[in-house]
Amino acid sequence: MIHRAPDTVPPLFARPPDPPEPPGNDAAPAGTGAGVHGRGTHPDRTRLPLLPPARRNAPAGTSSVAARRIAGHAAAQRADVLAVIVRAGAFGATDSEVECATGIRAQSVSPRRGELRALGLILDSGQRRLTPRGRPAAVWVAASAHESGGEP
Repeated sequence: MIHRAPDTVPPLFARPPDPPEPPGNDAAPAGTGAGVHGRGTHPDRTRLPLLPPARRNAPAGTSSVAARRIAGHAAAQRADVLAVIVRAGAFGATDSEVECATGIRAQSVSPRRGELRALGLILDSGQRRLTPRGRPAAVWVAASAHESGGEP
């Protein structure tokens, strides 16, 4: 005897429903770092009216969903990442050090740091420090600390 699945059971590989719209749009600049009125012209440089960029080479439906889901949290994560780098002063911080200090996973630290760089708030110091796995990593410093000779 063959048992058939009832018609109410969704197929195994059904497309999940689209997630709800994120709370507000506090996402980061898309690609170039330019805000609506040009680079760094928004009054609150950590809150821009743009969505995070979706990767064009990602499997269909994954990157754009991820970009929409992070939009409600991106500004808070950017602020946390920036705070760690500012507190580090001229010593700076690597992505790994930011991850340890904030508890934000590397998959989120890296894009938030990239957004801060695109906004002109942080710079690559030119220094390198080893990660816990022994690989060299860029040391990021606040642009204000770099311009003032080390004092934030």
